[in-house]
Amino acid sequence: TTTTTTTTTTTMKSDPSYTKGTIASTTTRRPTDTTTISLASTNSISRGSGGNNTTNTGTSASYATSTNIWAKLLGGNESVWDGLDGRDDVYDDHNDDHDDLISTKSRYENEGICGTAPLKICVMGTWYETRHFFQTLGKHPVIIVVSLAVFGLVCGLGMWAVESEREAFVKDRMDTAKFVARETAEYFANEFRRSMVPLYALREAIQYSKNFDALPSLIGNYPSNLQAENVAILGGDMTQRNITGVCDQPQVLADWKSMVTKISDEHDLNGLIFRYRLWPKNVACLEFKGGEAMMDSGMDASYSPHPFWSQVVIDIQVDRWNGLHVFGPFEAKLPSGVADVFCTHIPLWTSTTGENAFKDVVKVQGTDVQNVWGFTMLYLNWSAMKERSNMYERFENVNMEFELFREEEPRLGDVGPKGLPTKEMTKLAWSEQADKLNEGNSVEVKTESLHGIWINRVGVVGDNGWNPEWWPTAVASVVVASFILMVLTAMTMVKSYLHKDLVNRMLPKQAIRKLQRGQTVVEKYNIVTVFFADIVGYTGAAGSMRPAQVMKMLNELYTELDKLAEKHQVYKVETVGNQYMVVAGAPERVTGRVGAQRVALFALDAINFVSKYQTKEGDKILIRAGMASGPTVAGVVGQAMPRYCFFGETVDFASKMESTSKKMKIQVSEMTYRLLLDCVNLQFVMTKRMEGGIAGVEIKGKGQQLTFWIEKASPCEKCFELATGSFALVPCGHIMCADCNEKYKMLPCPTCRCKVDDRVEWRGKPTKIVDESVEVEHAPVFDEEAGLTSETML
Repeated sequence: TTTTTTTTTTTMKSDPSYTKGTIASTTTRRPTDTTTISLASTNSISRGSGGNNTTNTGTSASYATSTNIWAKLLGGNESVWDGLDGRDDVYDDHNDDHDDLISTKSRYENEGICGTAPLKICVMGTWYETRHFFQTLGKHPVIIVVSLAVFGLVCGLGMWAVESEREAFVKDRMDTAKFVARETAEYFANEFRRSMVPLYALREAIQYSKNFDALPSLIGNYPSNLQAENVAILGGDMTQRNITGVCDQPQVLADWKSMVTKISDEHDLNGLIFRYRLWPKNVACLEFKGGEAMMDSGMDASYSPHPFWSQVVIDIQVDRWNGLHVFGPFEAKLPSGVADVFCTHIPLWTSTTGENAFKDVVKVQGTDVQNVWGFTMLYLNWSAMKERSNMYERFENVNMEFELFREEEPRLGDVGPKGLPTKEMTKLAWSEQADKLNEGNSVEVKTESLHGIWINRVGVVGDNGWNPEWWPTAVASVVVASFILMVLTAMTMVKSYLHKDLVNRMLPKQAIRKLQRGQTVVEKYNIVTVFFADIVGYTGAAGSMRPAQVMKMLNELYTELDKLAEKHQVYKVETVGNQYMVVAGAPERVTGRVGAQRVALFALDAINFVSKYQTKEGDKILIRAGMASGPTVAGVVGQAMPRYCFFGETVDFASKMESTSKKMKIQVSEMTYRLLLDCVNLQFVMTKRMEGGIAGVEIKGKGQQLTFWIEKASPCEKCFELATGSFALVPCGHIMCADCNEKYKMLPCPTCRCKVDDRVEWRGKPTKIVDESVEVEHAPVFDEEAGLTSETML
């Protein structure tokens, strides 16, 4: 390996993008015994009207050694290409992620290595594909819009379907709940009503049988037969009357038993009514339970301070209660255990009229009430009724909870007959989780009963409420399915757009349409400007580089030229080896002047870019370019691997313009020269080519042809001078006069079509930019207060 350092001093004047300075480069090269390589990094280029002026302060970088680098790799005298066979490292370039991925994968597959390396390859491949996918999304926002639209449409339709099913399910479930609630409440109301019939029958039997007419007079009014006062019982105190010899008479007990048994058997309540009581003069006289008649406690409800019993007689006798007086449910001890029971009271009145009616008066809790015979009552086993209804099983079968309660609160004070709080007695029946029911997860059905208005609240407890159990899963499934379809749509569109972009980069749109229809693609163009360029000394330089390095260098160079071609709206035709070809005026038809102007500006931009371009190894590249204008024919030849090609004398002439051109120069034909002179918005500086005092150049098959060099371009003649009021464009550095600056104030640079970030006004002395080979009389200095000098700007 040989290292050579060359110092070059160059003065550049004609282009504002150049500045005076000294360039030092250090270049490392692989020696070769067959090729001499000329390096542009040791040269400085200045373009003038007389041709290519190159000044070297050192020796041209040429290397020749007696050792072949390939012989070192091969270890013998075999042919270079024989030695390259089977050596991946000769072609591999591991600086690129994707190439590294492919070469690494190939190397591990060949060597059969397993473990973390294949995993790394998989991760790298996934990362590369994901990055490429999102890059394509960024280039084509329509993919994102369409994918989101698909997601929204599918998700919307799915949600609509799920919501429709959910609403139907909820409606059906609520209808079921209302039906079961109404049916259950009506069942209890009917059963409750049926169980009260014996009480009506008992009242009628007592009044019309005459068996117990003597009991009120035998007991007498208070304080007759008073036994004790303020006797403590459950829930309060009572006043007790002595009823011995009155209520325990055998005939009275027999008549009582006979009457109750007959009524109970006739209505067949199967033990739901487990106790009857008779209160003549409001004194507990007779009771029937367990199939036996017996004397009661003798409690006088009219004079007892017990809160429950005092309220009962006030309700049914003083306030004349309309209908049955029902209270409960409350707990009571039965032979079978503790059960919830109802007690129901109905008043009995005498038929005394006239003057005797005023004599038959009973003082009820301090109030005189006429015609009071007393009252009778029964006890209903509410627990047994609930058990027989199978209500718990019914609600369990439909997976619902319920709560049956009375709308009105009891009016019998704070406690019931057993001293229990009366507010708790509003609840008639409930399931285990009835406390979790609320307005959001339940419905209420009201039913009239002898006990007042009954409300049956039925609902579904849980996180979903009325909603079906599958609803959250269905919603999640719709979202996931919509997302998957969105991703699949995006992937399909990405693939489609990648294919479309690739085809559009290869062929014009009109050619694609014809090929898709099976038509022949042949088009004639009256005036087209053709551009050719190739790398000077490419054969020698490529011989010392690995093929992968050559490919990478050309790819980097021509990728930038592709960007310039797109910026200047010229059509890239092809790249053959190191030759680069573009046209204007086809396939997009424009006038000859416009096409020539586009290609000329592209050529100047390309030369400017190449002059600053360096490879990663520090090498500079030199190109030569040529242009010609005239008629051409374009089309696609054959069917396999279609390419849009140009044919005709103009193409051949442009190729000769390139091959006879010089380094970093643009040679144009006379036709192109005349088209550029006719351009309206731009002024081109062009000089006639002179060789040995003869104008033009010898072209094989055409003889001596008049040709020209393109030097530079500006919007007008004034833009070639630095005058007070001129503007320097940042970052391209082109100069514009005040008039052109105002004209293109909101537009890109008209010369290179670059975006203008800033415009710096010239405040120095007027300076004419002359031929690059001539020194500028005085170095222009920009306004230092603006932070910009001639060197920093240029």
